[in-house]
Amino acid sequence: MVSHSLLVAGIAALGVLSGLVPSWNGRSSALEFSQTAQAQSFSADKIQSFARSTLEIELAREAALQSLGAEGRGIRFECDLGAGTVANLSSFSGETRQQIQSFCNQSQAILQQNGLSAADFRQIKTTYERNPAQYTQITGAFQRLCQEGRFRNLQICR
Repeated sequence: MVSHSLLVAGIAALGVLSGLVPSWNGRSSALEFSQTAQAQSFSADKIQSFARSTLEIELAREAALQSLGAEGRGIRFECDLGAGTVANLSSFSGETRQQIQSFCNQSQAILQQNGLSAADFRQIKTTYERNPAQYTQITGAFQRLCQEGRFRNLQICR
């Protein structure tokens, strides 16, 4: 079973700040989210989609880090999930640039496949941090998904 502190640490790895924009910090190997939104209540289906999207984005992040190897350490970028763009993409070399844009595109596609807009994702992320009633529901969704084989080995599921 996933402990409370591991889930909090996992969500922290996915974003210190609530938000729309995932940032990849190669030094800490953390995916961060920025641009906060107001908390609100969400359906069980939306919460499940959020948890699944978060874990799938984490899988994509780990694959991209592994693919970049040593080059992935120390880089920082912001991917706008709504637009699918990376603000500072031109500051990276060819292969790194491709991996970053691919990760951004994949993150955006993950949200779409799970029926979430970037705004929904941002709002649920904020709710997770600020709404005790839905915190329990969201944590439960993470715990159930972390039992699945493909997510089981993620750092945030241990």
